[in-house]
Amino acid sequence: MCCIGMSEVAETYKPLDAVTFRQAATEILIAAGKPMHYTEITKAAIKDGYWRPQDEEYIKQHMYQAIKTDVRKKRFASVFTEVAPGTYEINHLAVK
Repeated sequence: MCCIGMSEVAETYKPLDAVTFRQAATEILIAAGKPMHYTEITKAAIKDGYWRPQDEEYIKQHMYQAIKTDVRKKRFASVFTEVAPGTYEINHLAVK
């Protein structure tokens, strides 16, 4: 039985361009042009190829944390505005 060498694994693994949850959520909300719940943002991110479908639960949790942290830390300067619990839209005052 033969094992795959590390060089073979490195050649076959092609990760997506590194993108943060905040960046992905921003791009998705701008494209949607309407408020979305963080679970909808997660599904759109997977559909658009940012992450794999197998990681949906992980992505959902981290998407919520990334958006909520941005809103909490930056307040009115945040890229996001919470319009309902877990539902966000783009803060047009912060994004040009």
